[in-house]
Amino acid sequence: MARPHPSHFVHTLLPQLVWRRPAAVRRELADPLLARELLLYVWDKAAESLPPRERVAPRGLHLSWHQVAGRTTALVQLPTPQATGEAHLVAIVYEDDTDLLLAEQRRPSPIDDLEEPDDAEEDADLPEDLPRYFMLEATLGRTPDEAGTPTVLGEWRCEHHRHHAPGPPAGRPDTAGRFLQALANLLGPLPDTNVPIMRIVRG
Repeated sequence: MARPHPSHFVHTLLPQLVWRRPAAVRRELADPLLARELLLYVWDKAAESLPPRERVAPRGLHLSWHQVAGRTTALVQLPTPQATGEAHLVAIVYEDDTDLLLAEQRRPSPIDDLEEPDDAEEDADLPEDLPRYFMLEATLGRTPDEAGTPTVLGEWRCEHHRHHAPGPPAGRPDTAGRFLQALANLLGPLPDTNVPIMRIVRG
């Protein structure tokens, strides 16, 4: 059974934060010191209502940036899972963050959005294309022909959680790289937006 602390972090608080204020989160995650502070804050917030015995130390919690099929991607390394449904890695994929970095300059920090949201708060400033939120989740079973533990490639899209395909074995030096490659294969190349305009000339 998945532990409530890492599960709440991965499946509720972090995606909620990423989607509610994508530009503010993107901006903070780009700064190594602010990124660590933000992740630790969210990690502690995820255990706020839990008794001490159910809290998990943030050992191994780490963020790095990558390019995945042309998309800027934040990769979050998590404490080692101990049950199905917990995650080894989270990838926050920005389809096109050029406009995102120019948007939403009102708030100095996104952490206020971990409080109870105001239903009346306007969401008109949020980009239509929110960051995609993928996870390399621990799962039951065995990994044939390869050392490591079995995983599945999962995704949260708003309130919908789905599993795309089996993921690369976890616990290996190349797990993160193979996870990113699996995402690149899933996402495919960015669409070409420089398509010439066609004009129909009538004689």
